[in-house]
Amino acid sequence: MTLRIIALLAWAVAGFAQGPAGPGFPLGPPQPGTDLVKAFLTLTDSQIQGLQQLRTQTGDALQSIHQEIQQKQTTLQEQLSKGSTDAAALGKLLLDIEALRKRVTQTEETLHNQALGTLTAAQKAKLTALEDAVKLQPVIGQAAGLQLLTPPQLPMGGPGVGPFGTGPRGPAGRAPRRFGPGGAGPRPAATFVF
Repeated sequence: MTLRIIALLAWAVAGFAQGPAGPGFPLGPPQPGTDLVKAFLTLTDSQIQGLQQLRTQTGDALQSIHQEIQQKQTTLQEQLSKGSTDAAALGKLLLDIEALRKRVTQTEETLHNQALGTLTAAQKAKLTALEDAVKLQPVIGQAAGLQLLTPPQLPMGGPGVGPFGTGPRGPAGRAPRRFGPGGAGPRPAATFVF
């Protein structure tokens, strides 16, 4: 019985190590530039500044929660590696980790709601078009994979150019991998940024 509990806990730890799944956008570092979304939504400079401030504050809060999760996962892994059979202690660690993950979700939802609160009604209406476009990304990827869409042309010097991109010499100075007939494999689905 104890062996089954430990096996179940080990399986759960492996699942938790994968991170939360599902829709959403990782906070991570902000993408450079805001000129496109500013123009599309007609955001003011003060709105952009407020949104960036909000993102930084939330990122700091999330970082501390993620550190707590990491500490508890490390403790759990150490206990399992030592062969601990204390199901109550192991279960408490799992419950603590899950509670912290819920705090992450709640913090992200709070950020989203606060960000939406900075928009005018007209800006929220325009945002709906972006939300609809995000929902189409999987369809666009499949259509591009079937050669029904062509990827957008990037400006010279844009992403993919240089020693680590897919420019003339490809990643790390090697020739780029060829796809399609006579190449090394099927053409990958294209990713489009709206």
